[in-house]
Amino acid sequence: MSPQNSNPPKDERSESTPPSAPRASLRVPAAWGEARDALAAVHNLETLLRSDRVSSGTISDLVPELRASAGILRQAFEQARSAGAASAAVGMHGGQAVDAVERLLDDAEAQKGPREELANRARLLKDELEASASLLALLERAAAPSPTEVSVDLLVRETGRLGGSGHGRELSVYFDEASPDGLVTTDPYVVGPLLALLVANVNSAGGTLVLVRARCLPPPATFVVEVARPSDERHPLLSLRVMPNVPPTEQVARRVAEQIGVALEWGALRGTITLPTTSG
Repeated sequence: MSPQNSNPPKDERSESTPPSAPRASLRVPAAWGEARDALAAVHNLETLLRSDRVSSGTISDLVPELRASAGILRQAFEQARSAGAASAAVGMHGGQAVDAVERLLDDAEAQKGPREELANRARLLKDELEASASLLALLERAAAPSPTEVSVDLLVRETGRLGGSGHGRELSVYFDEASPDGLVTTDPYVVGPLLALLVANVNSAGGTLVLVRARCLPPPATFVVEVARPSDERHPLLSLRVMPNVPPTEQVARRVAEQIGVALEWGALRGTITLPTTSG
């Protein structure tokens, strides 16, 4: 990606609103919980399609309810399209995924195609939608971060837990700890998910085995994510939960890094996050 223009578009500047100023929420007012329920409905569709105990007629009867869930998701992603360039990119992608859900419901109602094939489509769409929703949540958190002092090594170890959603897939990575460890002042609920995005990106680009390296000395503190080499097998394995790498991911990652003031390098087989060390 080319360097960012020093005069960002008006909608991007709006995302840099000072913390004391009001912000437009990325969530549908009083309804983001409903959007999460709608995501669960897509997951339930997959489960129903895979169950031999659920008839095709029963699934057809449930389609109107599932269409209502798709409508809630569409509203959430349309709302995001007015909240800045990165959010708009996610909203557009999410809207396209909702279009695909509508087509899937048409096929499920018409009993068009093998149920296993329909179930596989539902699973992929669920992953796309969950990844998009998670990106919106990360952008919203990064717009109003809550910095705290945290150990560099602990931040990496807790990244999987900090995701907290139970969504995505588990991925084992090698962890080369900082030695000595150090402290940084940042929002771990932003940097952790940002680190997970880097891990998912390197993994999806062909790095089946991924290494996360943390360094504090010399400062600043740096997290490096890269394809693991055979010599990295001496490091312990950590289990991280990562979301699919959907098209707007890089744009969101760069925007999030800008929002919280960290340096981000995003590459296919290597990426870094750099932030100041506050103490040793």
